[in-house]
Parts: sequence; structure tokens; C-alpha cells
Amino acid sequence: MRRHWLALGLAGILAVSAFGCEFVFSHDRIVAPLGTWGEVGIRVYKTHTRCTLPSPDAYVITVQGAQVLAESPWRQVQPNVLEKWVVLSLAQVGSGYLKIAKTCTKEGYEEAVLPLEVTAPEPEGPWAQAMAGVYPLPLPSEGEVLTVAGEARLSAERLEIGGMTFLLPTTLPNLSLAEARLFYALLPGGEVRPLLLVAEGVFWRLDHLWP
Repeated sequence: MRRHWLALGLAGILAVSAFGCEFVFSHDRIVAPLGTWGEVGIRVYKTHTRCTLPSPDAYVITVQGAQVLAESPWRQVQPNVLEKWVVLSLAQVGSGYLKIAKTCTKEGYEEAVLPLEVTAPEPEGPWAQAMAGVYPLPLPSEGEVLTVAGEARLSAERLEIGGMTFLLPTTLPNLSLAEARLFYALLPGGEVRPLLLVAEGVFWRLDHLWP
């Protein structure tokens, strides 16, 4: 997933309504192995002379089967054209999506969906490395990276795995975690920071949530 734009005339990319906003993605679809991450661009073409949305933050971005690790602010690249880039990580094997939606007083609800197909992990890719006990991501700026594996139980922001209990920095979705591996950073003062959770068909990152 490199930072580039496909030809904007592709019918499968343009969004729903010629009378409201048009949403355009930098890809028409994404098919890639579990654990892949990269940038995806989103453009909004405003077709109204007077937009009623109070701010670009009124556009709502949601994902399924993936994570948004980071995102740029909206910026105007042309008159009535806004652009944002998100760093997307493919987190669960199967079909998913990246969706942008908005509700305004003129045209109501509109959305566009970028289909995602997360395929089986590569034999030597980041998921396989992690399952083998090798941390596949950039090392954190502080602390020692350790790992624990075993039967896992997830409840809200608490993870029990391998006889240890971890408080997570966010609530995770309902993941299938019969057997899993967690990487975490142990800081000099004793603070524990979960970094990456992997299991069959799962590559869930937490490293981006820490300073």
C-alpha cells in the first residue's frame, strides 16, 4: 500500500451521489496478507457551492478487519477538494472494509466503502515472525520487549494470557484468542505496555497507542 492515487475516473472508486459529496480512495480495493500495513488516501469532492458540514472532522471513518494506526489532518488540495491519508493495518483474516460517511442537512447520509480482503499470512511475514516469538515491528523508544504465550481470555480492557494479566490501552473487539501471543514492553520503572497481540487469523497492534 504505497502513497499514490489511481486514475480518478475509475467507476468503482467514485462514491455514491453526484449531488452530494463524492468520496474517492487511492485504491479500488485492497487484497493483502494478514499483518500488512501501509497508507491509504481518501479524498472528498464537495459538489455543493455551500457545504453545511461544520468541519472536516464531521466525516466519520470506520474499519472492519483492520486498524487505523495513524491519520493525517484533512487538508485542501484543490478548491472544494479535501484529502486525508490513513495508515491501515490488516488485522483479521477475512473480508473487511474502510468506510467514510457523513450526514448533512442538504443530502442526509452518504458513505463510500473500500473493500478489504485479508488473506492468510505469508510464511515469513510479520505474523509468522510474531507467532515464532520474534517481535516484527520497530522497537519502542524505551523498555525491554518481552513476550508471553498461551491460552488467552479477553474482557473489555483486560487480557489474561499465560498466567499473566495485562491492562490494555483500549477496548479490543471480540477476537478469537484460544491460543495467542502477546508482546509487551517492560519499562525501567516497572510499567508494562502491551504492544502486539497475535493469534490464529489475528494481528492486533497496540504499539501505536503509546508515546
